[in-house]
Amino acid sequence: MQYNRIIKGFAVSSLSLAMWFAGSALADVKVVTGPSPIEGDVLIHPEDITLYNDKIAITFAVGSPNFWGMTNGSISNLAVMQGRDQFGVNIVNDVEFLVNSWTASGGSLVADVEVIKADTDEGVVRATSTWLGDGKGNALDVVTTYTLTKDSNVLQLQTVVSNPGPDSYEDMRSGYSLSALSAFMFGPFGYDTPDIRARNIHIGAGADEPLGDFTVSYTEDYAITVQMDDPDIYRGTTGYKDLHKHYNLAPGESMTFTGELQIADNGHTSPFMARMIEKKGLESSLISGVVYNNQGEVHANPVIVVEREGRYKGEFVGAQNVGADQLHVNMQPLFWHVGDADGSFSFQAPEGEYQIYALDAGFTPSQKQSVTVTSGEQKSLTFKDEYAIIQGGTVLLNIADEDTGQPVDARIEVEGEVPAVKYLGRRTYFTELDEVGLARIQLATGEFAFNILSGAHFNSMPVRGETTVRSNEVSEVAISVKSDVLPNQEGWYAVDFHHHTDIGDANTAPVDVVRSQLASRLDLTYISDHDAVSNHTEVHDLSVQRGYPFIPGLEVTPGWGHFNLINMPINHDIIDSSMDVADIIKAAHELGALVIVNHPFSDYGYLNNRDIVPGGYSPDFDLIELQPTIDLSKPDNIDTRTLTQAMRFWDESLKGEGKVYYLTGGTDTHEVTSPTLYSGIIRTLAKVDDDLSVEGFVEAVAAGRSYVSMGPMMFTQDLEFGQTYEVAGGEALSLAVELFAVNGLESVELYTSGSEIGSPVEVRALEGAEGRQMVEFSLQPSESTWYNLIVKDKSGKAAISNPVWIDVKG
Repeated sequence: MQYNRIIKGFAVSSLSLAMWFAGSALADVKVVTGPSPIEGDVLIHPEDITLYNDKIAITFAVGSPNFWGMTNGSISNLAVMQGRDQFGVNIVNDVEFLVNSWTASGGSLVADVEVIKADTDEGVVRATSTWLGDGKGNALDVVTTYTLTKDSNVLQLQTVVSNPGPDSYEDMRSGYSLSALSAFMFGPFGYDTPDIRARNIHIGAGADEPLGDFTVSYTEDYAITVQMDDPDIYRGTTGYKDLHKHYNLAPGESMTFTGELQIADNGHTSPFMARMIEKKGLESSLISGVVYNNQGEVHANPVIVVEREGRYKGEFVGAQNVGADQLHVNMQPLFWHVGDADGSFSFQAPEGEYQIYALDAGFTPSQKQSVTVTSGEQKSLTFKDEYAIIQGGTVLLNIADEDTGQPVDARIEVEGEVPAVKYLGRRTYFTELDEVGLARIQLATGEFAFNILSGAHFNSMPVRGETTVRSNEVSEVAISVKSDVLPNQEGWYAVDFHHHTDIGDANTAPVDVVRSQLASRLDLTYISDHDAVSNHTEVHDLSVQRGYPFIPGLEVTPGWGHFNLINMPINHDIIDSSMDVADIIKAAHELGALVIVNHPFSDYGYLNNRDIVPGGYSPDFDLIELQPTIDLSKPDNIDTRTLTQAMRFWDESLKGEGKVYYLTGGTDTHEVTSPTLYSGIIRTLAKVDDDLSVEGFVEAVAAGRSYVSMGPMMFTQDLEFGQTYEVAGGEALSLAVELFAVNGLESVELYTSGSEIGSPVEVRALEGAEGRQMVEFSLQPSESTWYNLIVKDKSGKAAISNPVWIDVKG
C-alpha cells in the first residue's frame, strides 16, 4: 500500500547508499543513511537514517517529514527483519517523544539527528531539538537517544529535557507516543476502557500500578510495545496511545525519560512480559499446558489470555475521560500468548493472582482458571472437557424497512465484551454491500442480544434483537427497522466530512468505511486520510456500485493545524504539509477544493495555533468543523469555542471585515467499530434543489445551505440557511422551520449577531414533542444581522444551523 509520505525530487537508491560497518558486511548492527530499505512505505530522503540488526529495523524521518508534522527525527518506519539484510514491511505509523503532549506551539520542528555510534555490538542515534513554551523567554533543550544492540529486538529509549532558564516551566506532560499503522492497540494496563478517546487518565505511577507503563500496537502477525519507566498520565484512542509524566521544570533542572520499544514477530505480548520480568527483576514462574476443543482434539495455535487486577484513576465524562481521584480496580488482560500447532503453550508470568483462559476466532472462550504464581513453582494448566474451547455458530440477520419491506443497510452491535485480543473477533458488524440487509456473523455459543442501527438517532431508533447460538449451527433472525423520517426525499442530504480508512493511524478497510457510512444513512461517501489519497479509487468504486456519489477528500496534516479538502480531483497528488498555511490553502483552491479547518481549538488546531503558524495566519479557508465532542453547556469545550468563534466571524462579515465561513460536521472516525466514535454520529446536512450530485451538494455546503446535526432534523420553509434577504428597517419577517427528532424534541434556541452561547434571544420549549413540529420566530430587525438555530432533543443531542443573513435597507 502507498502511504504518500513522499518528498518529491528524490528517488529510491540502493541499500549501499551510505553505510557504516564495524568489521565485515555481516556485522550485527548496521546504520544506513538515505531512502529507507523497509518495504511498504515511502521515506526516500537522502538524510533519513535506518538502524537495524538481524531482528528489527528502524528508520528515523530526518529529511522526510514527520507523519504528524511534529519535530523530525521520530521513528516513522519499523520492521521485523526476515533474514540478513532482508527487510520486512513497515508496521508503524510513528513513535516519538512529545515535549508537552500534542501541543504544536513551541517545537523547533527541526531536530539535529546524528549517528553517534555504529559498531558490531551497538548502534546509537541521537536527535537534538528545542521547545519553546508560550510566553517563555527561553526554550527547553530536548535530546533523545536511541540505542540498538547486537541480537536484540529491543530499542532503548532515553530523552533528557533540560531547562537552561531563566523561566520556569509548569504543568508539563512529556513522554513517548505510539501511533499504530492500520493495527489494533492495547494498554496501558490498568486502564480497562482503552478504546475511548481519553486524556489525563492517571496510570502507572499515578495510580500505584507498577505494570501500567506500556502500550501495544498489534495484528495477528506482530506486536510492537512501547514502555516508559514511571509514567503517570495516559492520553489516547484507537489509533495512538501516549505515556506521559506530569511535572514542573525549574531553571537549571532537567528531567530524564527512559523506556523501550520491542517487537515480537507474532501477534502476542508474552515476549514483552518476559522482557519486563528481566528488566525489572520481577519474581516469576513458568506456566505451561495444552488446549483442547469440544471435540476432544488438541487445538492448534490457541490464544491464552492472562488477566490480573489492574488500577487507574479517572472517570468517564462525555466523549473523554478526565483525571480524578476516583480509583478503579478491575480484573483485566495483562498479556496474551499464542500457542503452538500442537495446542501447547509455555510462558513466564510475574508473581501474583491471575485468571487465565483460552480462546480463538469463532470459538467460545474456555472457562477461566484461577492461578497463583509463586517464584520457582511451575504451573501446568490443561484446557479440556469443561475447560475446553467450544466451536461457535453463525447468526444470519436479515434487516428490512418496517413499512416497505425493502432491505436496509445497518450496523449491528452485539452486546457483550469485545474479545481481549481483537483480531479474534469483534462486537460490531455491518450488512453486506452486495447483499443489502444481510449480515453473517460468527459468534461463540450462548444467548446473545444485539442492537440494529440503521440511521439510528437520525432516521430511526435502534432495534433490539435476541438469538441463541449453538455450536456448528446457523441461527436466522429477521429484524424490521421503522424509518421515521427520510430527509433525502425532501432534498436534504447528509455526509460525514471527516473520515479515515486504513492509512496511517486509522484501521478501517475501505469496504467497511462504505458499509459503515451507508449504515448511518449518509447519502454521499467521503474519506479524508492523513496526507494520502491511495484509497480514493476503491471507495469511489464501492460507492458507485451501490449508486452513491463519492466526494474525494484529503486531510493535510501539519502539526499546527489540520485541514480537510472537499471534492479534490480523485487520486491527485497530495499537498505538501510542510508549506506555509497560505500556500496550503492556495494549493487546495487551485484543485477546485473547499478547505475545512478541522478541530480548530484542539492542541493541533489551526485557530488554537494561529499565532505560530508558518508564514502567519491566513483567513482564506472556507469552512469550520464541529465534532461529536461538542458540549454546549461547557464554555471551554473545544467545539463550543469553535461555534463561538464562528459566530464572531459572522459578526465580522456583517461589518465587511472578513470572509463568510460556514459550519460542517465531521466525526474524525478512524475505526468504524468503535462504540463511541463512528461514521455519521455528527454530520452535515445540505439542501440540494435538483437531483443529488457531488457538485450540487458541494455548492450547497459552500453557500451555507446546510446545518450540522447529531440527531435533530430541520426543514427550512421560506428563509434558507446561508442566504441573504433584504428587508426595510423595522419590517417584520418570519423565520419558520419544521423540526423533528426521533428521540423527541426538547427545545430550539434563536441566536443573532452579538449573541453568546447559552444566552439566546429566544427559546422555545418543546417538552419532548414527538412528530414534526413547526416553529416560527417573528423578527423585526432594525439593522443588518444574522440568525441561526440550535435545536436539542431529549437525549441532549444538538443540531446547529448556519446563519440566515438579513440585510436591512433604509
